[in-house]
Amino acid sequence: LSGTLANLFAPVAAPTPPVNHFFNGDPYVPVGTPWVNQPKAAGVDVGHYRYPSLTGWYLQQLFDAPCHIRERLTMFWINHFGMADQGVHRAQYDVIKLFNEHGAGNFQRLVERVTVHPLMLSFLNGNYSSKEQPNENYARELLELFTIHKGPQVGPGDYTNYTEQDVATIARCLTGWRNRGMEHEPDQAVESFFDPEWHDDETDPTNPNQAPKQLSHRFGRAVITNNDADEYKDVIAIIFAQPETARAISRALYRYFVYHEIGQAVEQNVIQPMAAYLLANDYNIGGVLQLLLSSEHFFSLAVRGPIIKNPYEYIVSMLRPLGGFGHLGLSLVHNGQNTNQLATIYGVGTAFHWEAFLMGMDILTPPTVAGWKAYYQAPRYYRDWISTTTLQRRHKLAENVTGQGLSTPDENRNYIPRPMDWLGFINGLTNPYDVYAVVNQITETFLPRPLASEQLTALRALLTGGVSDNEWTVQYGAYVASPMDPATSGPLQQRVQTFFRRLFTMAEFHLQ
Repeated sequence: LSGTLANLFAPVAAPTPPVNHFFNGDPYVPVGTPWVNQPKAAGVDVGHYRYPSLTGWYLQQLFDAPCHIRERLTMFWINHFGMADQGVHRAQYDVIKLFNEHGAGNFQRLVERVTVHPLMLSFLNGNYSSKEQPNENYARELLELFTIHKGPQVGPGDYTNYTEQDVATIARCLTGWRNRGMEHEPDQAVESFFDPEWHDDETDPTNPNQAPKQLSHRFGRAVITNNDADEYKDVIAIIFAQPETARAISRALYRYFVYHEIGQAVEQNVIQPMAAYLLANDYNIGGVLQLLLSSEHFFSLAVRGPIIKNPYEYIVSMLRPLGGFGHLGLSLVHNGQNTNQLATIYGVGTAFHWEAFLMGMDILTPPTVAGWKAYYQAPRYYRDWISTTTLQRRHKLAENVTGQGLSTPDENRNYIPRPMDWLGFINGLTNPYDVYAVVNQITETFLPRPLASEQLTALRALLTGGVSDNEWTVQYGAYVASPMDPATSGPLQQRVQTFFRRLFTMAEFHLQ
Protein backbone atom coordinates (compact mmCIF):
# COMPACT_ATOMS: atom_id res chain seq x y z
CA LEU A 1 0.00 0.00 0.00
CA SER A 2 2.75 2.47 0.87
CA GLY A 3 4.45 1.81 -2.47
CA THR A 4 1.19 2.25 -4.36
CA LEU A 5 0.49 5.57 -2.65
CA ALA A 6 4.06 6.71 -3.28
CA ASN A 7 3.55 6.07 -7.00
CA LEU A 8 0.13 7.74 -7.08
CA PHE A 9 1.44 10.93 -5.47
CA ALA A 10 5.02 11.04 -6.80
CA PRO A 11 6.10 14.04 -8.90
CA VAL A 12 5.14 13.46 -12.51
CA ALA A 13 6.05 15.29 -15.71
CA ALA A 14 3.40 17.64 -17.06
CA PRO A 15 1.67 16.43 -20.22
CA THR A 16 2.63 18.11 -23.45
CA PRO A 17 0.01 20.71 -24.42
CA PRO A 18 -2.53 20.17 -27.21
CA VAL A 19 -1.56 21.15 -30.72
CA ASN A 20 -3.14 22.28 -33.95
CA HIS A 21 -3.87 18.85 -35.37
CA PHE A 22 -5.21 19.72 -38.84
CA PHE A 23 -6.08 23.39 -39.46
CA ASN A 24 -3.98 25.29 -42.03
CA GLY A 25 -5.73 28.64 -41.63
CA ASP A 26 -4.11 29.94 -38.42
CA PRO A 27 -1.12 32.17 -39.26
CA TYR A 28 0.18 31.94 -35.68
CA VAL A 29 -0.04 28.17 -35.23
CA PRO A 30 1.24 25.77 -37.91
CA VAL A 31 -0.08 22.20 -37.83
CA GLY A 32 1.73 20.18 -35.18
CA THR A 33 2.51 23.10 -32.84
CA PRO A 34 0.83 24.09 -29.55
CA TRP A 35 -1.79 26.83 -29.62
CA VAL A 36 -2.33 27.30 -25.88
CA ASN A 37 -0.22 30.49 -25.62
CA GLN A 38 -1.02 31.88 -29.05
CA PRO A 39 -3.49 34.73 -29.63
CA LYS A 40 -6.39 34.69 -32.04
CA ALA A 41 -5.72 35.94 -35.54
CA ALA A 42 -8.16 38.56 -36.72
CA GLY A 43 -10.94 37.10 -38.85
CA VAL A 44 -9.94 33.46 -38.18
CA ASP A 45 -12.29 31.06 -36.38
CA VAL A 46 -9.66 29.31 -34.28
CA GLY A 47 -12.36 27.46 -32.34
CA HIS A 48 -12.78 25.36 -35.47
CA TYR A 49 -9.69 23.41 -34.46
CA ARG A 50 -8.99 24.38 -30.84
CA TYR A 51 -12.16 22.91 -29.37
CA PRO A 52 -11.68 19.42 -30.91
CA SER A 53 -7.96 19.68 -30.15
CA LEU A 54 -8.67 20.31 -26.46
CA THR A 55 -11.33 17.60 -26.12
CA GLY A 56 -9.29 15.07 -28.08
CA TRP A 57 -6.18 15.86 -26.07
CA TYR A 58 -8.03 15.55 -22.77
CA LEU A 59 -9.38 12.07 -23.56
CA GLN A 60 -6.04 10.88 -24.88
CA GLN A 61 -4.45 12.03 -21.61
CA LEU A 62 -6.95 9.88 -19.72
CA PHE A 63 -6.08 6.89 -21.93
CA ASP A 64 -2.30 7.35 -21.79
CA ALA A 65 -1.44 9.15 -18.54
CA PRO A 66 0.76 7.32 -16.02
CA CYS A 67 -0.93 5.63 -13.08
CA HIS A 68 -1.18 8.74 -10.94
CA ILE A 69 -3.71 10.68 -8.88
CA ARG A 70 -3.37 13.75 -11.14
CA GLU A 71 -6.11 13.07 -13.67
CA ARG A 72 -8.65 12.00 -11.08
CA LEU A 73 -7.93 15.04 -8.92
CA THR A 74 -8.15 17.33 -11.94
CA MET A 75 -11.64 15.98 -12.65
CA PHE A 76 -12.54 16.56 -8.99
CA TRP A 77 -11.49 20.22 -9.17
CA ILE A 78 -13.25 20.81 -12.49
CA ASN A 79 -16.43 19.64 -10.76
CA HIS A 80 -15.68 21.49 -7.52
CA PHE A 81 -15.24 24.92 -9.10
CA GLY A 82 -17.87 24.41 -11.80
CA MET A 83 -16.54 26.88 -14.39
CA ALA A 84 -18.72 26.35 -17.45
CA ASP A 85 -17.63 26.81 -21.04
CA GLN A 86 -16.88 30.45 -21.83
CA GLY A 87 -15.77 29.64 -25.38
CA VAL A 88 -12.16 30.67 -24.70
CA HIS A 89 -10.13 27.55 -25.25
CA ARG A 90 -6.81 28.98 -24.11
CA ALA A 91 -8.40 29.80 -20.73
CA GLN A 92 -10.02 26.35 -20.54
CA TYR A 93 -6.69 24.66 -21.14
CA ASP A 94 -5.05 26.89 -18.53
CA VAL A 95 -7.63 25.78 -15.94
CA ILE A 96 -6.89 22.12 -16.66
CA LYS A 97 -3.16 22.86 -16.46
CA LEU A 98 -3.69 24.68 -13.14
CA PHE A 99 -5.46 21.68 -11.63
CA ASN A 100 -2.90 19.27 -13.08
CA GLU A 101 -0.02 21.16 -11.50
CA HIS A 102 -1.54 22.29 -8.19
CA GLY A 103 -4.46 19.94 -7.53
CA ALA A 104 -2.55 17.88 -4.97
CA GLY A 105 -0.97 20.88 -3.29
CA ASN A 106 -2.14 23.63 -0.95
CA PHE A 107 -5.91 24.13 -1.19
CA GLN A 108 -5.72 27.74 -0.01
CA ARG A 109 -3.20 28.66 -2.71
CA LEU A 110 -5.37 26.89 -5.29
CA VAL A 111 -8.41 28.96 -4.27
CA GLU A 112 -6.31 32.10 -4.57
CA ARG A 113 -5.33 31.20 -8.13
CA VAL A 114 -8.90 30.31 -9.10
CA THR A 115 -10.27 33.54 -7.60
CA VAL A 116 -8.42 35.75 -10.08
CA HIS A 117 -8.23 33.32 -12.98
CA PRO A 118 -9.45 34.89 -16.25
CA LEU A 119 -12.04 32.14 -16.77
CA MET A 120 -13.52 32.51 -13.28
CA LEU A 121 -13.56 36.29 -13.56
CA SER A 122 -15.71 35.96 -16.68
CA PHE A 123 -17.82 33.06 -15.42
CA LEU A 124 -18.99 34.74 -12.21
CA ASN A 125 -18.76 38.36 -13.39
CA GLY A 126 -15.79 39.40 -11.29
CA ASN A 127 -14.37 41.28 -14.27
CA TYR A 128 -17.34 43.68 -14.09
CA SER A 129 -17.25 44.16 -10.33
CA SER A 130 -16.39 47.72 -9.31
CA LYS A 131 -16.29 49.87 -6.21
CA GLU A 132 -19.51 51.55 -7.35
CA GLN A 133 -21.28 48.24 -8.00
CA PRO A 134 -19.59 45.26 -6.32
CA ASN A 135 -20.81 42.02 -7.90
CA GLU A 136 -21.62 39.37 -5.29
CA ASN A 137 -21.69 36.29 -7.53
CA TYR A 138 -18.16 35.03 -6.85
CA ALA A 139 -18.15 36.11 -3.18
CA ARG A 140 -21.29 34.03 -2.62
CA GLU A 141 -19.97 30.91 -4.35
CA LEU A 142 -16.57 31.28 -2.70
CA LEU A 143 -18.31 30.80 0.63
CA GLU A 144 -21.25 28.58 -0.25
CA LEU A 145 -19.62 26.11 -2.65
CA PHE A 146 -15.84 26.46 -2.86
CA THR A 147 -14.73 26.76 0.78
CA ILE A 148 -16.68 26.89 4.06
CA HIS A 149 -20.20 26.00 2.81
CA LYS A 150 -23.39 27.58 4.07
CA GLY A 151 -24.81 25.34 6.79
CA PRO A 152 -28.44 25.62 7.97
CA GLN A 153 -30.02 29.06 8.13
CA VAL A 154 -30.34 30.25 11.73
CA GLY A 155 -31.76 33.74 11.18
CA PRO A 156 -32.50 36.37 8.52
CA GLY A 157 -29.44 36.44 6.28
CA ASP A 158 -27.51 34.39 8.84
CA TYR A 159 -26.32 30.89 8.15
CA THR A 160 -24.31 28.57 10.30
CA ASN A 161 -20.97 29.53 8.78
CA TYR A 162 -21.41 33.02 7.28
CA THR A 163 -23.93 35.82 6.76
CA GLU A 164 -25.19 37.97 3.91
CA GLN A 165 -23.06 40.75 5.40
CA ASP A 166 -20.00 38.60 4.71
CA VAL A 167 -21.02 38.08 1.07
CA ALA A 168 -21.41 41.82 0.55
CA THR A 169 -18.17 42.69 2.32
CA ILE A 170 -16.11 40.09 0.46
CA ALA A 171 -17.55 41.31 -2.85
CA ARG A 172 -16.12 44.77 -2.05
CA CYS A 173 -12.74 43.27 -1.24
CA LEU A 174 -12.60 41.45 -4.58
CA THR A 175 -13.23 44.51 -6.73
CA GLY A 176 -10.54 45.69 -9.13
CA TRP A 177 -9.71 42.46 -10.93
CA ARG A 178 -10.21 42.43 -14.68
CA ASN A 179 -9.31 40.13 -17.54
CA ARG A 180 -8.48 40.52 -21.22
CA GLY A 181 -8.13 38.30 -24.24
CA MET A 182 -11.41 36.57 -23.41
CA GLU A 183 -13.45 38.03 -26.24
CA HIS A 184 -12.30 38.72 -29.78
CA GLU A 185 -9.28 40.95 -29.32
CA PRO A 186 -6.63 39.81 -31.81
CA ASP A 187 -3.02 39.55 -30.68
CA GLN A 188 -4.01 39.57 -27.01
CA ALA A 189 -2.96 37.04 -24.39
CA VAL A 190 -5.58 35.68 -21.99
CA GLU A 191 -4.66 37.13 -18.61
CA SER A 192 -5.91 38.76 -15.41
CA PHE A 193 -4.80 42.12 -14.10
CA PHE A 194 -5.58 44.43 -11.21
CA ASP A 195 -6.95 47.89 -11.90
CA PRO A 196 -6.81 50.04 -8.74
CA GLU A 197 -9.33 52.48 -10.23
CA TRP A 198 -12.00 49.76 -9.97
CA HIS A 199 -11.05 48.66 -6.46
CA ASP A 200 -12.96 49.70 -3.35
CA ASP A 201 -10.19 51.29 -1.30
CA GLU A 202 -12.61 53.33 0.90
CA THR A 203 -11.17 56.68 -0.24
CA ASP A 204 -13.87 57.81 -2.69
CA PRO A 205 -16.31 60.19 -0.93
CA THR A 206 -18.93 59.55 -3.67
CA ASN A 207 -18.85 55.79 -3.09
CA PRO A 208 -21.92 54.59 -1.15
CA ASN A 209 -19.91 51.69 0.28
CA GLN A 210 -17.71 53.77 2.53
CA ALA A 211 -18.37 51.77 5.67
CA PRO A 212 -15.37 49.73 6.84
CA LYS A 213 -15.02 46.34 5.16
CA GLN A 214 -15.98 44.36 8.23
CA LEU A 215 -17.03 40.72 8.36
CA SER A 216 -19.73 39.38 10.67
CA HIS A 217 -19.55 37.58 13.99
CA ARG A 218 -19.08 34.35 11.99
CA PHE A 219 -15.56 35.56 11.24
CA GLY A 220 -14.88 37.32 14.53
CA ARG A 221 -15.98 40.70 13.11
CA ALA A 222 -12.64 40.98 11.32
CA VAL A 223 -11.98 44.27 9.54
CA ILE A 224 -10.24 43.99 6.17
CA THR A 225 -8.02 46.96 5.46
CA ASN A 226 -7.18 48.08 1.95
CA ASN A 227 -4.43 45.97 0.44
CA ASP A 228 -4.99 46.62 -3.26
CA ALA A 229 -4.02 43.64 -5.45
CA ASP A 230 -3.39 41.34 -2.47
CA GLU A 231 -6.62 42.08 -0.61
CA TYR A 232 -8.36 38.98 -1.97
CA LYS A 233 -5.63 36.86 -0.35
CA ASP A 234 -6.37 38.48 3.02
CA VAL A 235 -10.04 37.51 2.66
CA ILE A 236 -9.20 33.94 1.71
CA ALA A 237 -6.79 33.62 4.65
CA ILE A 238 -9.61 34.55 7.05
CA ILE A 239 -11.90 31.93 5.48
CA PHE A 240 -9.24 29.25 5.70
CA ALA A 241 -8.58 30.00 9.35
CA GLN A 242 -12.05 28.62 10.13
CA PRO A 243 -12.03 24.90 11.04
CA GLU A 244 -15.29 24.41 9.13
CA THR A 245 -13.49 25.13 5.87
CA ALA A 246 -11.29 22.10 6.47
CA ARG A 247 -14.31 19.97 7.30
CA ALA A 248 -16.19 21.15 4.20
CA ILE A 249 -13.43 20.21 1.72
CA SER A 250 -12.91 16.91 3.57
CA ARG A 251 -16.57 16.02 2.98
CA ALA A 252 -16.32 16.97 -0.68
CA LEU A 253 -13.26 14.73 -1.14
CA TYR A 254 -14.97 11.90 0.69
CA ARG A 255 -18.08 12.09 -1.51
CA TYR A 256 -15.97 12.03 -4.64
CA PHE A 257 -13.50 9.30 -3.67
CA VAL A 258 -15.49 7.11 -1.27
CA TYR A 259 -19.29 7.51 -0.93
CA HIS A 260 -21.98 10.17 -0.69
CA GLU A 261 -23.40 9.04 2.66
CA ILE A 262 -21.74 10.75 5.64
CA GLY A 263 -23.29 9.59 8.88
CA GLN A 264 -22.27 10.40 12.42
CA ALA A 265 -19.65 7.65 12.56
CA VAL A 266 -18.01 8.77 9.30
CA GLU A 267 -18.12 12.40 10.41
CA GLN A 268 -16.38 11.56 13.68
CA ASN A 269 -13.94 8.87 12.55
CA VAL A 270 -13.05 10.01 9.03
CA ILE A 271 -14.00 13.64 8.35
CA GLN A 272 -12.75 15.07 11.64
CA PRO A 273 -9.27 13.45 11.34
CA MET A 274 -9.04 14.64 7.73
CA ALA A 275 -9.91 18.19 8.77
CA ALA A 276 -7.43 18.10 11.64
CA TYR A 277 -4.73 16.98 9.21
CA LEU A 278 -5.51 19.82 6.81
CA LEU A 279 -5.39 22.44 9.54
CA ALA A 280 -2.08 21.10 10.84
CA ASN A 281 -0.51 20.64 7.38
CA ASP A 282 -1.24 23.84 5.49
CA TYR A 283 -4.28 22.40 3.67
CA ASN A 284 -2.17 19.80 1.85
CA ILE A 285 -4.65 17.97 -0.42
CA GLY A 286 -2.23 15.26 -1.49
CA GLY A 287 -1.41 14.47 2.12
CA VAL A 288 -5.02 14.28 3.29
CA LEU A 289 -5.93 12.07 0.34
CA GLN A 290 -3.14 9.66 1.23
CA LEU A 291 -4.52 9.62 4.77
CA LEU A 292 -7.97 8.75 3.41
CA LEU A 293 -6.83 6.19 0.84
CA SER A 294 -4.72 4.32 3.39
CA SER A 295 -7.43 4.17 6.06
CA GLU A 296 -9.15 0.96 7.12
CA HIS A 297 -12.44 2.66 6.33
CA PHE A 298 -11.50 3.11 2.67
CA PHE A 299 -10.92 -0.64 2.31
CA SER A 300 -14.04 -1.75 4.15
CA LEU A 301 -16.55 -3.73 2.11
CA ALA A 302 -19.30 -1.25 2.98
CA VAL A 303 -17.72 1.40 0.74
CA ARG A 304 -16.19 -0.81 -1.92
CA GLY A 305 -17.79 -0.21 -5.29
CA PRO A 306 -20.73 1.99 -4.23
CA ILE A 307 -20.09 4.83 -6.71
CA ILE A 308 -21.60 4.77 -10.19
CA LYS A 309 -18.91 5.79 -12.66
CA ASN A 310 -19.34 9.07 -14.46
CA PRO A 311 -19.26 8.84 -18.29
CA TYR A 312 -15.53 9.57 -18.59
CA GLU A 313 -14.73 6.99 -15.92
CA TYR A 314 -16.94 4.44 -17.69
CA ILE A 315 -15.04 4.98 -20.94
CA VAL A 316 -11.59 5.04 -19.38
CA SER A 317 -12.24 1.96 -17.24
CA MET A 318 -12.77 0.00 -20.46
CA LEU A 319 -9.88 1.34 -22.47
CA ARG A 320 -7.01 1.89 -20.03
CA PRO A 321 -6.66 -1.74 -18.88
CA LEU A 322 -6.85 -2.83 -22.52
CA GLY A 323 -3.90 -0.59 -23.36
CA GLY A 324 -5.70 2.20 -25.18
CA PHE A 325 -4.81 2.61 -28.86
CA GLY A 326 -1.04 2.34 -28.70
CA HIS A 327 -1.21 -0.90 -30.71
CA LEU A 328 -2.66 1.13 -33.60
CA GLY A 329 -0.11 3.92 -33.22
CA LEU A 330 -2.92 6.28 -32.20
CA SER A 331 -1.51 7.57 -28.96
CA LEU A 332 0.01 10.91 -28.01
CA VAL A 333 2.48 9.06 -25.81
CA HIS A 334 3.63 6.67 -28.52
CA ASN A 335 3.49 9.02 -31.50
CA GLY A 336 4.60 12.29 -29.99
CA GLN A 337 4.12 15.09 -32.51
CA ASN A 338 4.06 13.02 -35.70
CA THR A 339 1.99 15.38 -37.85
CA ASN A 340 1.16 12.61 -40.31
CA GLN A 341 -1.25 11.07 -37.81
CA LEU A 342 -2.16 13.96 -35.53
CA ALA A 343 -5.67 14.39 -36.92
CA THR A 344 -6.32 10.68 -36.47
CA ILE A 345 -4.92 10.60 -32.93
CA TYR A 346 -6.92 13.63 -31.83
CA GLY A 347 -9.96 12.32 -33.68
CA VAL A 348 -9.96 9.22 -31.47
CA GLY A 349 -10.07 11.37 -28.34
CA THR A 350 -12.74 13.68 -29.76
CA ALA A 351 -14.97 10.74 -30.71
CA PHE A 352 -14.90 9.43 -27.16
CA HIS A 353 -15.50 12.95 -25.83
CA TRP A 354 -18.77 13.01 -27.76
CA GLU A 355 -19.67 9.61 -26.37
CA ALA A 356 -19.24 11.04 -22.86
CA PHE A 357 -21.35 14.05 -23.89
CA LEU A 358 -24.16 11.75 -25.06
CA MET A 359 -23.95 9.94 -21.73
CA GLY A 360 -24.51 13.20 -19.84
CA MET A 361 -21.11 14.79 -19.25
CA ASP A 362 -18.97 17.37 -21.04
CA ILE A 363 -15.87 17.98 -18.97
CA LEU A 364 -15.55 21.54 -20.31
CA THR A 365 -19.10 22.47 -19.36
CA PRO A 366 -20.27 21.60 -15.85
CA PRO A 367 -24.06 22.18 -15.83
CA THR A 368 -23.99 24.57 -12.86
CA VAL A 369 -21.46 26.35 -10.67
CA ALA A 370 -22.04 23.51 -8.19
CA GLY A 371 -20.81 20.97 -10.75
CA TRP A 372 -22.66 17.78 -11.63
CA LYS A 373 -25.63 16.77 -9.50
CA ALA A 374 -24.13 13.32 -8.97
CA TYR A 375 -21.69 14.79 -6.44
CA TYR A 376 -23.98 17.01 -4.40
CA GLN A 377 -27.71 16.47 -4.88
CA ALA A 378 -29.50 14.17 -2.44
CA PRO A 379 -30.97 11.64 -2.52
CA ARG A 380 -29.88 10.37 -5.96
CA TYR A 381 -26.23 11.45 -6.01
CA TYR A 382 -24.32 9.08 -8.37
CA ARG A 383 -27.57 7.51 -9.60
CA ASP A 384 -28.05 10.71 -11.57
CA TRP A 385 -25.62 9.34 -14.17
CA ILE A 386 -28.06 6.57 -15.10
CA SER A 387 -31.29 7.05 -17.04
CA THR A 388 -33.02 5.00 -19.70
CA THR A 389 -31.24 7.14 -22.31
CA THR A 390 -27.75 7.22 -20.83
CA LEU A 391 -27.79 3.52 -19.96
CA GLN A 392 -28.62 2.74 -23.60
CA ARG A 393 -25.71 4.93 -24.69
CA ARG A 394 -23.34 3.13 -22.33
CA HIS A 395 -24.39 -0.27 -23.61
CA LYS A 396 -24.22 0.89 -27.23
CA LEU A 397 -20.67 2.11 -26.64
CA ALA A 398 -19.75 -1.23 -25.05
CA GLU A 399 -21.12 -3.00 -28.13
CA ASN A 400 -19.06 -0.77 -30.43
CA VAL A 401 -15.86 -1.13 -28.42
CA THR A 402 -16.21 -4.91 -28.20
CA GLY A 403 -17.22 -5.22 -31.86
CA GLN A 404 -15.23 -3.73 -34.71
CA GLY A 405 -14.35 -0.74 -32.53
CA LEU A 406 -15.71 2.78 -32.31
CA SER A 407 -15.36 4.54 -35.67
CA THR A 408 -13.23 7.68 -35.52
CA PRO A 409 -12.01 10.05 -38.25
CA ASP A 410 -8.65 9.75 -39.99
CA GLU A 411 -6.59 12.47 -41.70
CA ASN A 412 -9.06 12.62 -44.59
CA ARG A 413 -12.14 12.78 -42.34
CA ASN A 414 -13.04 9.19 -43.19
CA TYR A 415 -14.46 7.26 -40.25
CA ILE A 416 -12.51 4.09 -39.54
CA PRO A 417 -13.32 1.50 -36.83
CA ARG A 418 -10.61 1.31 -34.15
CA PRO A 419 -10.51 -2.21 -32.67
CA MET A 420 -8.92 -3.05 -29.35
CA ASP A 421 -6.04 -5.51 -29.05
CA TRP A 422 -8.08 -8.31 -27.51
CA LEU A 423 -5.71 -11.22 -27.94
CA GLY A 424 -2.74 -9.04 -27.03
CA PHE A 425 -4.46 -8.33 -23.73
CA ILE A 426 -5.10 -12.04 -23.13
CA ASN A 427 -1.46 -12.83 -23.95
CA GLY A 428 -0.37 -10.43 -21.22
CA LEU A 429 -2.30 -12.19 -18.45
CA THR A 430 -0.47 -14.23 -15.83
CA ASN A 431 -1.81 -17.62 -17.00
CA PRO A 432 -3.70 -17.24 -20.30
CA TYR A 433 -3.99 -21.03 -20.82
CA ASP A 434 -6.22 -21.52 -17.75
CA VAL A 435 -9.79 -20.24 -18.24
CA TYR A 436 -10.34 -20.02 -14.46
CA ALA A 437 -7.25 -17.87 -14.05
CA VAL A 438 -8.20 -15.74 -17.07
CA VAL A 439 -11.70 -14.96 -15.79
CA ASN A 440 -10.49 -14.36 -12.24
CA GLN A 441 -7.74 -11.96 -13.29
CA ILE A 442 -10.00 -10.04 -15.67
CA THR A 443 -12.79 -9.61 -13.14
CA GLU A 444 -10.30 -8.52 -10.47
CA THR A 445 -8.93 -5.97 -12.94
CA PHE A 446 -12.21 -4.54 -14.19
CA LEU A 447 -14.70 -4.93 -11.32
CA PRO A 448 -14.70 -3.45 -7.80
CA ARG A 449 -16.22 -6.47 -6.04
CA PRO A 450 -15.94 -10.26 -6.42
CA LEU A 451 -18.66 -11.90 -8.49
CA ALA A 452 -20.87 -14.76 -7.39
CA SER A 453 -19.83 -18.24 -8.47
CA GLU A 454 -22.79 -18.44 -10.87
CA GLN A 455 -21.65 -15.27 -12.61
CA LEU A 456 -18.10 -16.56 -12.96
CA THR A 457 -19.40 -19.82 -14.41
CA ALA A 458 -21.48 -17.93 -16.97
CA LEU A 459 -18.49 -15.80 -17.99
CA ARG A 460 -16.27 -18.86 -18.41
CA ALA A 461 -18.89 -20.40 -20.67
CA LEU A 462 -18.60 -17.41 -22.99
CA LEU A 463 -14.88 -18.08 -23.41
CA THR A 464 -15.21 -21.83 -23.87
CA GLY A 465 -18.23 -21.72 -26.14
CA GLY A 466 -20.28 -23.60 -23.58
CA VAL A 467 -18.21 -26.77 -23.68
CA SER A 468 -15.68 -28.07 -21.15
CA ASP A 469 -13.27 -25.66 -19.50
CA ASN A 470 -10.37 -27.58 -21.03
CA GLU A 471 -11.55 -26.47 -24.46
CA TRP A 472 -10.19 -22.99 -23.74
CA THR A 473 -6.73 -24.44 -23.14
CA VAL A 474 -6.90 -26.32 -26.44
CA GLN A 475 -8.13 -23.29 -28.40
CA TYR A 476 -5.65 -20.90 -26.87
CA GLY A 477 -2.78 -23.33 -27.46
CA ALA A 478 -3.77 -23.67 -31.11
CA TYR A 479 -3.80 -19.89 -31.45
CA VAL A 480 -0.35 -19.53 -29.87
CA ALA A 481 1.00 -22.17 -32.24
CA SER A 482 -0.44 -20.37 -35.29
CA PRO A 483 -1.24 -16.76 -34.29
CA MET A 484 -1.54 -15.58 -37.90
CA ASP A 485 -4.00 -18.30 -38.91
CA PRO A 486 -7.53 -16.82 -38.92
CA ALA A 487 -8.93 -20.30 -38.39
CA THR A 488 -7.40 -20.35 -34.90
CA SER A 489 -7.34 -16.64 -33.97
CA GLY A 490 -10.75 -15.68 -35.38
CA PRO A 491 -13.04 -17.88 -33.23
CA LEU A 492 -10.94 -17.20 -30.13
CA GLN A 493 -11.10 -13.44 -30.59
CA GLN A 494 -14.86 -13.56 -31.18
CA ARG A 495 -15.36 -15.34 -27.87
CA VAL A 496 -13.11 -12.89 -26.05
CA GLN A 497 -15.06 -9.97 -27.50
CA THR A 498 -18.38 -11.60 -26.54
CA PHE A 499 -17.00 -12.10 -23.04
CA PHE A 500 -16.02 -8.44 -22.68
CA ARG A 501 -19.33 -7.26 -24.16
CA ARG A 502 -21.11 -9.11 -21.38
CA LEU A 503 -18.63 -7.83 -18.78
CA PHE A 504 -18.97 -4.17 -19.84
CA THR A 505 -22.76 -4.29 -19.70
CA MET A 506 -22.99 -5.95 -16.28
CA ALA A 507 -24.37 -3.79 -13.48
CA GLU A 508 -21.17 -4.37 -11.52
CA PHE A 509 -19.04 -2.78 -14.23
CA HIS A 510 -20.83 0.55 -13.82
CA LEU A 511 -19.52 0.73 -10.25
CA GLN A 512 -16.16 1.74 -8.85
